[in-house]
Amino acid sequence: MTAKLRLFRQTVFNPQEGMFNNLSEMTEICNKMLNFATKLLTRQEMNASFDPQHPYIRMQKEIREKGVVVIDDIPAPPAVGETYISGDLLIIVCHQGVILNDNVPEHRLRAHDVSVLMPDQIVMPVSVTPDLRCTNVAVSRQFYERLRHQYPYTRCASHFRRPPCLLTEEQFQSVLAAVNLIRIVSLAESPHRQDQLAHLLCILISMLGEYHVANYPDEQAGSDSLFSRFYELLIRHHRESREMAFYARECCLSPKHFSEVIKRETGQSSSQWISTYVTIRAKSLLDSRKDYTVQQISHYLGFTEQASFTRFFKRETGLTPSEYRER
Repeated sequence: MTAKLRLFRQTVFNPQEGMFNNLSEMTEICNKMLNFATKLLTRQEMNASFDPQHPYIRMQKEIREKGVVVIDDIPAPPAVGETYISGDLLIIVCHQGVILNDNVPEHRLRAHDVSVLMPDQIVMPVSVTPDLRCTNVAVSRQFYERLRHQYPYTRCASHFRRPPCLLTEEQFQSVLAAVNLIRIVSLAESPHRQDQLAHLLCILISMLGEYHVANYPDEQAGSDSLFSRFYELLIRHHRESREMAFYARECCLSPKHFSEVIKRETGQSSSQWISTYVTIRAKSLLDSRKDYTVQQISHYLGFTEQASFTRFFKRETGLTPSEYRER
């Protein structure tokens, strides 16, 4: 970070003249610094309420360094009974047992199910059975962004913001074979490992997309649902706006129609999704960033006044931010 600030002073600001030499370069560097700070904050925020002994949490450093890690014998999500936001792309293959998500039977993860959790996706695991065993393909946010740019069609993974996909026996064995190849390559010391992993992940994501279309034709899994577009916008703009009408405009729809479709697709209103997302972000920051005051967190989340943030947080949780932090 110090080097970036030094670069900012050397290349943009002329101390003798007291002015900026290149406005576009200044803007570019400021944006890079903001993105860097946001990613750093998100990374520190992610571990807020997770079990530190969970395999996925213990392997965070390895996931960031390698980009892709296959983790076997997962007995539970990193947090159960508490809503959280996923930090990486996770492809979860369930061998046995059940995870019940957000109290909706259709959202349970069971044997032969595959679930894809996108970075920044809301996860609501309510309970798990003692016999649960899953394999997780963990893909770091940075590696996933590389996939999105190198292979644009992998962006279709966002269509998996939906209940898990139950596979046939043949489909399930094909997915296991693909995951095993990813496991082998991820452990190799080949100089081409990163490129090979990118190819294999694209194949796996493409397979899962085809299986979802085949097994759930009524859902039109290959099409871009309104909720997928809304959720992507929410991730990018939740600090800018918490108004449903803003997201309706971004999707070129009337607020009434937008709200009706989101409710039909997900069972929750768009306003509920916005409030839930912002609340989880706020909780994570209050838990993990003890060096941030409540006022700093409120400004980071886009609230113009701390009092507005306090009212919002108490309405959603029953506690003020200070009470939540001291609980």
